[in-house]
Amino acid sequence: MTTGLLSIGSSALNAAYTALRTTGNNIANVNTPGYSREITTFTPQVQTSLGNFYIGSGVAVTDVARVYNDFLAQQTNLAQASSSQADASVQLTGQVNGLFSDATTGLGAAIDQFFAQVQNLANQPASSATRQSLLSAGQQMTSQFNNVAGQLQLMSQGADQQLGQQISSVNTTVAQIASLNSQIELASASGATPNSLLDQRNLQIQTLNKAIGVTTESQGNGSVNLYLANGQPLLVGTQTFTLAQGVDPKNPQGVVVGISTGGGIAALDPNNTGGGTIGALLHFRAQTLPDIQNQVGRLAVSLSSQFNAIQTQGQDLTGAAGTAFFSAPAPTVTAAPSNPDTNSVSVTYGDTSQLQASDYRLTALASGSYSLTRLSDNTTSTISLPATGVDGMNIDLSASNTGTPSPGDTFLIQPVANGATNLQVLATQGSQIAAASPVQATLGGNNAGSLSVGSLALAPLPLNPKLTQAASISFTSPTQYTLTTGGTTTSGTYTPGQPITTGNGWSLTLNGTPANGDTVSIGAGTSNGGDNRNALLMTQLQSQGIAGGVTLDNAYSALVASVGAYASTATTNQASQAAILSSAQAAQSSVSGVNLDEEASKLMQYQQQYQAAAKLIQTATNVFDAIIAVAGAA
Repeated sequence: MTTGLLSIGSSALNAAYTALRTTGNNIANVNTPGYSREITTFTPQVQTSLGNFYIGSGVAVTDVARVYNDFLAQQTNLAQASSSQADASVQLTGQVNGLFSDATTGLGAAIDQFFAQVQNLANQPASSATRQSLLSAGQQMTSQFNNVAGQLQLMSQGADQQLGQQISSVNTTVAQIASLNSQIELASASGATPNSLLDQRNLQIQTLNKAIGVTTESQGNGSVNLYLANGQPLLVGTQTFTLAQGVDPKNPQGVVVGISTGGGIAALDPNNTGGGTIGALLHFRAQTLPDIQNQVGRLAVSLSSQFNAIQTQGQDLTGAAGTAFFSAPAPTVTAAPSNPDTNSVSVTYGDTSQLQASDYRLTALASGSYSLTRLSDNTTSTISLPATGVDGMNIDLSASNTGTPSPGDTFLIQPVANGATNLQVLATQGSQIAAASPVQATLGGNNAGSLSVGSLALAPLPLNPKLTQAASISFTSPTQYTLTTGGTTTSGTYTPGQPITTGNGWSLTLNGTPANGDTVSIGAGTSNGGDNRNALLMTQLQSQGIAGGVTLDNAYSALVASVGAYASTATTNQASQAAILSSAQAAQSSVSGVNLDEEASKLMQYQQQYQAAAKLIQTATNVFDAIIAVAGAA
């Protein structure tokens, strides 16, 4: 009888001691990252039969279990991946935003300063100092274009380096999780619950989700499998699969990240990576940076090509024909590394005012035609080569081809992406700036009326190839004239001060009253140093739709707005994802976290149980001693 009482007391003492240890361990790990609260589970021991009834035989500790909710843990992991992606996006877009945030010394200010000097030239076309100032402003502007392009390229290289670091970290973490899987499988096989190993593994999975979003799948043996957003396995049991970085097979300037398959990489979609820092870097590398690079490049190409067109139609300070003021950017065509042949295509500029801020993918079709996809909005069209006027481009087969591209051959066309990279001022002297018009109006030597030339203005872009074609005006009365040019004669009514226009790209304003037989000749001529008519056309470039149909000012404003929108969206998303993560962590903590007040209460409870169990053992001992004493007296 006393033996049974001692056994009950001993089991109660052991149970209380185990519960005290569990509670103490909870208290000790209240601030340990990844720790899940543990509870001691009790069950009554098998009762002992005493005749017609059963009597209890004490308590047994059946388990020290983690308080853990797998659904809440997965929600936290997903929130962690999204939050880490948002954090990285804020940092990356902040770098780009810094390039365009200074309104006084940035690219926009340099463009404004350049056109301010163009306006000064139009006001003082014969001034050597003004011409030199314009030359310096042009050099400063091209330097700013080069600087922005260089900084964007450095950001691209930096993103690639960070991708490599993150991938290395992911592979290391996956290997650690695989090792924990092995240990957990071994421990679980013996019937034990390795709580600390499970907590360590969950913490490693949380760490993994900071780098890249993964989903988990629990197995019956205690291990977990990990999968990427595209369904590729990253870990199956203890078998790991290597995450790798490589060259995009369709774009040698792009990168892909995915599982290495031996023959290539099962690439993640940059728009669906599952989150994490890698997700932010891939999206930044594939979407954000190319968009900004193309907008900057289009500005450089549109400005330089249109300015050059005006410059080369005019005459410089010496009366010579103008030469290109800026170096001429050119489109870039890159064949995909996967193309089986070396045949290629060539791309030249057509109407640069129609260029779009986008890259293009050209794919040869079996029909002999080609599929052209504008990557900025994924608009696809089918074209035949040669093709002219395609978003400001002329596309044709390369002259060096030995045949035609094979069906499936892919080419990356970048009409403007590199436009700002090597932009330079070619003019070396201010006198080379062609401020003067190449067209002159000359009054007939035998004119008898009071006719005088008010102005001979040049029409704005696009430039007219007939600009210097000879034309003559002959008056048949003070109010009537005939105009002859290119073998065609037309009649018109003359009003003093009203311009006479033709299809040759100029308009002539005459003053005074002509006499019958008076003439005016228009054609190529040598201008004097005070002629500013071509410079006036240059001043109009800033307010003309020469960049994708919009003005340079509006195009630059759209660029700054795009950069600001990227940064603003990233910041807003960061705050949103941080709140979601905090909520998910709070929900998980409410289940798995340690509550010190609750643990203190349990500590008192188990302490009392321990003391009562000790008292029970003492009582059983006293009873046993009393029985011995009675038996001895008898």
